[in-house]
Amino acid sequence: MRTSLVAAATTLALIFPPVAAAQETSPPPVTAENAETVEEQDDDGQPTSREDAPDTDNCPWLQAPSSARTTSEVVTPGDPTPTPLPIPDVPAGGPLMDNCGVIAPEGFQVPENQTASAWMVFDVDSGEILATKDPHGRYRPASIIKVLLGLIAIEELNPQARVTGTWDAANIEGSRVGVGEGGDYTVDELLHGLLLASGNDAAYLLAQELGGDEATLEIINERAREIGTQSTVAATYSGLDAPGMSTSAYDMALIYQHAWQNPRFAEIVDTEYIDFPGWGDNDGFQVWNDNGLFLNDPDGIGGKTGYTDDANHTFVGALNRDGRRLGAVILDTTVDKASPWVQARELIDASLDTLPGAGVGQLGELEEEQPTATELPPTEPAPSPTPEEADSATLDIVRVALPITVIVLLLLAALTWTFRQRR
Repeated sequence: MRTSLVAAATTLALIFPPVAAAQETSPPPVTAENAETVEEQDDDGQPTSREDAPDTDNCPWLQAPSSARTTSEVVTPGDPTPTPLPIPDVPAGGPLMDNCGVIAPEGFQVPENQTASAWMVFDVDSGEILATKDPHGRYRPASIIKVLLGLIAIEELNPQARVTGTWDAANIEGSRVGVGEGGDYTVDELLHGLLLASGNDAAYLLAQELGGDEATLEIINERAREIGTQSTVAATYSGLDAPGMSTSAYDMALIYQHAWQNPRFAEIVDTEYIDFPGWGDNDGFQVWNDNGLFLNDPDGIGGKTGYTDDANHTFVGALNRDGRRLGAVILDTTVDKASPWVQARELIDASLDTLPGAGVGQLGELEEEQPTATELPPTEPAPSPTPEEADSATLDIVRVALPITVIVLLLLAALTWTFRQRR
């Protein structure tokens, strides 16, 4: 049975200067990302409070996320304003995914504690969508987008390669795992810091190893397109809000289904804690997984947490209920009634009665279109020849065949005469 040690995961996060992060026994600060109730949060980190899940039946966020409440997405003077991705003519996931409200089998009951704008429950192994709300609505992902950076780093970097901490990394904006300037880290340690504790400092160092910020963004956006996303733009690789950032519940389900098939990714997010190195005169410390569903439920499968002022809470996690692995994605939720991981668990448990094959869609599936250009035109029968054309054709055959016949007979006669002379 795992114990709830989520608070330790952020002992080092959001602390400046980073020296304080090395104190393993220091109680963690309560932040918007690790708070279990809205009352625990500081005023400057409190999300929009809500009693009920927003009504999305009329598809309000089909083209782009709602307006930012902060200045995080103000375009820098001289930079172009990002253009939202086009709305696909055919929404992925099947014909029901064209709707924007709750899409679920008959008898499915949405849990009362649900306050998310969008969510999806899916079978991790088969990709079957069991239930969802606003699957293609566009929202901000926050730190759950770190999955893309994690996958690329796993595939491209040597896990034992050494990386030196920098001042820029140690003083990065947002949550930090506790990298120190001059500290010595392996890529594998940074990956754990990225995925267990949502460290933007670890993200920065990994991105530099991959070629820098711009190159990394290009790589992860290309990977998102290869996986089959329709609404995802990573404007930052860490999940911090920036102009143009967007994703959807469908896209995140598709990405995490893909990620969980990578054995190394699955192993990292299923880690409770690691010993993280110190730097300078600072001792090492433990870094804990901040995913409450993984830590608090014996069937938990590691995923990722996220929070920004404009994204609100986001969450991805999964449960293995009697051999059936079901995942949940939650976007734009609050902690007014329940923490994101509790909301995810309740949605998954509400989906257990849906038997395999009785879901509402399929990850990676496009609605079938009627064939058009691929159809071949019908073959028309050749016209019958007229009597004059038939006589002419017969005469042409005779003109060609008669000389050939004469030549063949003369050759046979010559061969016969030669054979008799030799005898």
